[in-house]
Amino acid sequence: MPTTSAFLASLAESLMHQASFALVYADAGRRCLFANPAFAAVLRTSPEDLAGRCLAEFDHPLARSIVQALDRSGQTGEAAPVDCEVERADGGRGVLTGCVLPHRTGDGGQGFLGLFQDVTDPARVADFVLRRDPFVTTLLDAAVDGVVVADRNGIIRTVNRSCRDLFGYDEEELIGRNVSVLMPPPFSRDHDKYIGSYLETDRAKIIGIGRDALGRRKDGAVFPIHLSVGQARLARDVVFVGIIRDISERLAAEQKATYLARHDPLTGVLTRTAFLEECEAVLAAPFPGQEGGLFALYALDVDQFSDINEAFGFHVGDAALKAMVSRVTEVLPQQTYVCRIAADEFAALSRVESAEQAETLADLLHDRLTASIYADRHWVRLRLSIGAAVQDADIRTLEELNAKAKLALQAAQHNGGNAVCFYTPEMAAAATRRMFLTMHLAHAIERNELHMAYQPIVEARSGRIVGAEALLRWNQHTLGAVSPGEFIPVAEESGLIVPITDWVLNAVVEQMAVWEPAGTLPNQIFINISGPQFLRGNLSARLEELLGRHPELRGRLGLEITEQAAVRDLKAAVQTLTELEAIDVQVAIDDFGSGYSSLSYVQQLPVSKLKIDRAFMADIPDNLKNGALVRAAVGMAHGLGLVTVAEGVETEEQRDFLVSVGCDLLQGYLFGRPAAPDAFAAMIRAQQPAMA
Repeated sequence: MPTTSAFLASLAESLMHQASFALVYADAGRRCLFANPAFAAVLRTSPEDLAGRCLAEFDHPLARSIVQALDRSGQTGEAAPVDCEVERADGGRGVLTGCVLPHRTGDGGQGFLGLFQDVTDPARVADFVLRRDPFVTTLLDAAVDGVVVADRNGIIRTVNRSCRDLFGYDEEELIGRNVSVLMPPPFSRDHDKYIGSYLETDRAKIIGIGRDALGRRKDGAVFPIHLSVGQARLARDVVFVGIIRDISERLAAEQKATYLARHDPLTGVLTRTAFLEECEAVLAAPFPGQEGGLFALYALDVDQFSDINEAFGFHVGDAALKAMVSRVTEVLPQQTYVCRIAADEFAALSRVESAEQAETLADLLHDRLTASIYADRHWVRLRLSIGAAVQDADIRTLEELNAKAKLALQAAQHNGGNAVCFYTPEMAAAATRRMFLTMHLAHAIERNELHMAYQPIVEARSGRIVGAEALLRWNQHTLGAVSPGEFIPVAEESGLIVPITDWVLNAVVEQMAVWEPAGTLPNQIFINISGPQFLRGNLSARLEELLGRHPELRGRLGLEITEQAAVRDLKAAVQTLTELEAIDVQVAIDDFGSGYSSLSYVQQLPVSKLKIDRAFMADIPDNLKNGALVRAAVGMAHGLGLVTVAEGVETEEQRDFLVSVGCDLLQGYLFGRPAAPDAFAAMIRAQQPAMA
């Protein structure tokens, strides 16, 4: 029987030369001292060619892997594992797996034995490529999206870092489990069926197609994902690669964009477009009256809402609007559609049982919306106009119902606002009339249809004409004479008041320039100026230009503005009045007593005259209340150093009373009606001989 050493030597000889695994022995300098035929075949060379050569000389994945393992083993003194993908002789891909073992020679030297086995199992090949290759691992972990790789049976082979973070699992908890663990029902239930169908028919429902789906985290939370699945082949098998993206934020952004496209961002009610879509769909159903119900459309407009913004700031205005919408939904029935049409305009469509209920709701709504609102630490009260229309058998579309509600709203505003108004057929005729007037008023200047009339203003005690009020008249070629009370509001609403006022200023100054050398120009001529025109900011510049052509008229031209216009923007009014005073243009407060009548603002305005509203002239001196008001107004004006003018004087008794209370100037039919320029000049000439 051979000795133990002889047996081991014989066994080593057999293993080195006849074993199927690859074997190599290298010294500490990485020189190959021995390689068996299996190892040499992998490097496509012979054992003889390898002998004595440094392994680092060979440009081959196995040689590079062994050199790295030699370094690790030399440092640690322990075995170093080696896994390496190689190209097989048949052209396929394979994996050599094994290790490098440190070895001490008899003379105390250092050597290393490498043993490697060819792994032909496709599962091991895939496992190596997907989990152990450093480049692939680095690439997958660098991806922002989650990546999961599963075999043909749905078993997870690898996941990247993003996928683990996305689903809340550690790698060990996923490897080897079915990929359906990442899916909620019904996706998890049907997954294997989809994969089996694809492998059998090659017809994909998911493969190669990106789509939105749902994922399930470890804690059971379900969230939206975008899933793209691709197919890859490793060795002779198929693997599936899923790329997963969390689309929660994207969907949230899309939902927010969709919401904002249909809802007002401040109040949360529908936008005008969404309101039309919703309401038209409702009205498209059979006529609700047949089912015991009607629809009422309410058009709401906050009067002078800009005053709240200017007085308290936009944050208070916004808070007031939100509180207002909340009250609308409280008062009107459930399933009412509410929309914001403009900054301070809203509309609401409600189902009502009858026209009477619609009117009751409108009154309740107005009372609720005009009650005090606590908005961002301020108490405010809204002035609100409501126009309403109730559906009848002739109204089939929202457009028809809305047109009638808008007409009702306009009627409420024309009557002073802050009220409720329901549509009546007469409103359509009035709207047609206003549209007709607007169309023709736009051409009144070029057609020479405008002219001025002048009404005398007399000294109270002597009755002598000392001034006049210039009054605009419009004689339309088909309509005839149109009342200023009708066309002036039309001009203000349409914006035509701006060019018309400019024409008036020019016409009056030119007429004064004619009267002055003829000796028929009274002390002052006053022109009425609308509120918007007064606050435009260029009034004083325009008058300075006109008076620059006629310096002899300085101090002879005056303006009249209503007290409402004067206090609408007190700061701007004071600035404009100061500028007018600087160019010697006097200003009178017209219709004093009809609006605010507050000493607190009158004393702040640099004006010269107060014109007492004609409403106080009724029944004086018999009407003791009106008489007391007139006496108080005259006394207040004189206390402030202002001249008083009483309008609407028509009787001797009124004149005598006004003289007795100290009123300075009088105006009315008792002294003369508005007259054409020539007729007015004749009045001036008629009093001149008497004066002489």
